Amino acid sequence: MTHQLDLADLKRMLGINLFLDLDEHALMKTRQQGLVCTCLGLRLASVFQPIVKLDGAVIGREALLRASSDATGELLPNKAFDLAVESQKLVQFDRLVRTIHLLNHANAFDQRELLFLNVHPQLLTSVSDHGRTFEQILHYYSVPITQVVIEITESAVKDDARLEEAVNNYRSVGYRIAVDNFGSGHSALDKLFHPRAGWDKPASIGGLPWLTRVLDLRPDFVKLDGEVIRQAESGTAAALILHRLVSLFHEAGTQVIAQHIETEQQAEIARNAGVDLLQGHYFGFPGFMETEPDRSDRSGPLAA
Repeated sequence: MTHQLDLADLKRMLGINLFLDLDEHALMKTRQQGLVCTCLGLRLASVFQPIVKLDGAVIGREALLRASSDATGELLPNKAFDLAVESQKLVQFDRLVRTIHLLNHANAFDQRELLFLNVHPQLLTSVSDHGRTFEQILHYYSVPITQVVIEITESAVKDDARLEEAVNNYRSVGYRIAVDNFGSGHSALDKLFHPRAGWDKPASIGGLPWLTRVLDLRPDFVKLDGEVIRQAESGTAAALILHRLVSLFHEAGTQVIAQHIETEQQAEIARNAGVDLLQGHYFGFPGFMETEPDRSDRSGPLAA
């Protein structure tokens, strides 16, 4: 089920619930990109990349920001958020982006899907009403809070009581939590294990503080960085380590998403490792509407 948006009603509702003046942000409906708006001199739009089960069925989508300006052209999402930080408008910018994502998703896709939303790390530790303002928009569109997954990058997972408090606040309201880009910045999978322990024996978790911090957050999902899968392509030993890593998360009650999957071989490696869900260009490109990957130069879709 999708919702048709009345722009005048939408502006009134957002003004009341989010204290946003949508006339100031030039909110408009477009045919190609749905709702778009402007902020900090940037044109902001949404695209969505599917997250699929092992049989290819879509269970959710990650909302991704597309920002551009006449002066700079396309701007990477993290650069757009950096601009918001520099302008001391991070809270306003984040609320606006998340709202546009939600409304575009509600208007274009089945709301029974999970919606994965990224949150800037600084916002997690600088506000106290985590997700509660956003709840008003969810209620207005009858979107269960449990359908929204808050993504936190692994690099933000540090020994910080404020981060743990933020995660617990989100969870207490009903949001699900995902740790994104797990493994990014770690040069090899074997760092997860003692070098002399053998390929099939995990290291003491106490000796891996960065992994322990992620497990301590008890996320609903962990999204493996593409580098993790690429390293697992290097041979049987690395693939066994990946399998054990996935098992560690499963033992903690966390589902594992392999992202940045670009080939059938990578998809097979991820499946063999026991991951729960898959994301990447092999299964669908980021877009405003449904997009089909081009597999013309591959041996065919992954079998269910």
